[in-house]
Amino acid sequence: MTLFRRPGWAAVAVIFAAILAVFPLWCVISPAMPDYPAHLASYYLIATGAKAPAVAQFYRIEWAFIPNLAGEILVPLLAKLMALEVATKLFITAGIVMWVVGPALIYRALYGRVGAAPLIAAIFAYNANLMWGFLNYYFAMGLGLLIFAAWIATEDRRTPTRLAGFALVVTILYFCHLFACATLALMMGSYELGAWLMRPRPALREICRRLGVTVIVFVPSALALLFLKPRDPDADTDIAFNFADTWLDRVTAALQHQHDDPAFTVPIVLLVFLVVALWFGWAKIHRRMLLPLGIVGIAAFLAPEWAMGGWGVHLRLPAVFAALVFAALDIHVRKVAVATGAVALALISYNAVALTSNWRDYDRQFQEFRQAAHALPPGLKLLTVLDGDAIGMRSDQPYWHITEFAIIDPGAVTQLMFTTPDQHVVRLNDVYRPFAAASAEEGSPPDIDELDDLAASRIDADEDIENVFPYLMRYQCHYDKAVVIHLNGPRTRVPVLLHLYRAGSFFAIYDIHPTADCARP
Repeated sequence: MTLFRRPGWAAVAVIFAAILAVFPLWCVISPAMPDYPAHLASYYLIATGAKAPAVAQFYRIEWAFIPNLAGEILVPLLAKLMALEVATKLFITAGIVMWVVGPALIYRALYGRVGAAPLIAAIFAYNANLMWGFLNYYFAMGLGLLIFAAWIATEDRRTPTRLAGFALVVTILYFCHLFACATLALMMGSYELGAWLMRPRPALREICRRLGVTVIVFVPSALALLFLKPRDPDADTDIAFNFADTWLDRVTAALQHQHDDPAFTVPIVLLVFLVVALWFGWAKIHRRMLLPLGIVGIAAFLAPEWAMGGWGVHLRLPAVFAALVFAALDIHVRKVAVATGAVALALISYNAVALTSNWRDYDRQFQEFRQAAHALPPGLKLLTVLDGDAIGMRSDQPYWHITEFAIIDPGAVTQLMFTTPDQHVVRLNDVYRPFAAASAEEGSPPDIDELDDLAASRIDADEDIENVFPYLMRYQCHYDKAVVIHLNGPRTRVPVLLHLYRAGSFFAIYDIHPTADCARP
């Protein structure tokens, strides 16, 4: 790592920023990322081979060449040496560190030293992808930033051996996450084109060479996509942009203090600082990064909300764009650079403290539920339900996958576990597939006031029942207990099919009584 060969104050500050950024993760048992419990359950099933009797009746592991395997491979391997949750935290830690260090390495590759601007880039390590718990993409994109830095640094030394090495790491990146690999291809290709355009007399032969070596690096991953990626005939292939409904999410995805708490003030202040610094000549953006920034920025603006059966595509690129902007920014007025670095570290410290406090509040709730789940008999079929009226305006997404903790202990099946065939290696056994979510579109819990209609198969009673919850028709015939999240608000009337089993401070567990015409599997 040449970044720290001659560590100046900025390099030391980058190391300190990385330590600050990972601090909240190690202050809790379970971070409040909506997707975290489902990922943890996946790692548990993979690490144990889904052999525990309580879960073997529900789940199995089917390995395939899926471009979404970063955590599925690394965490179970680490879990052979340490506790599963420690291994998961190390995996997330690596992702955060790469998001902090990656921009500094890009800056060093561009300017030959480490400056203050990458400390601003480090602020964007707390982005929507981390807060939602998109763990594979987050890790893979952090790795992509490192690869991009190495690509720039070796611009004049791209021998066949080095290209083979890049092809190998890019292929690894592809299997970590497809979209991160595609983003890296966009960054590398646009960088080569931008470098060519910046030359006084750009020759056609040179651009062919530059783009040619870039294409060579991505040939193995392209072949893997074409011939190895499994095809699910039932997969959702629709693409939806929904700009009117998602424009605010796109704007705020680059920086979040915690889940569903975007930072509005800080990005505006940073944008003003950027404009002022460029206007008064305090800083400049590297010429070769102008085209990559333009292309990644356009891609961030135009990205669909849904693509290839996955949701949240529009949240992926804003943080990448913001990190690249400040990785390419050179603040050459020393007083401005020092002040910028100090303010950036202060912001990173504040964000870390705020996130720690927020995650601790959720963690107490998660541990309360896990203790209650531990007392349940193994082999249950659990249904997650939201009491929307009781929850009110508070964010309910951190609780969407809370029931997946019960897959680990005592051993249960849930309707929202990640089991999509072309995206995950954990699979539901065939008898249970019709009664669980089969796509990201179906990946949210029903509201308690929808249960009566679902029980009676009234598909026209609610638009969500037809589009999001069709698999939950006659749920009373397929599930044993319902976990209802109500937080502390006044509770909605409970359907007659639900009988209270255990009450917690923010949830209640109900027995689901089957109707007379149910035939249990």
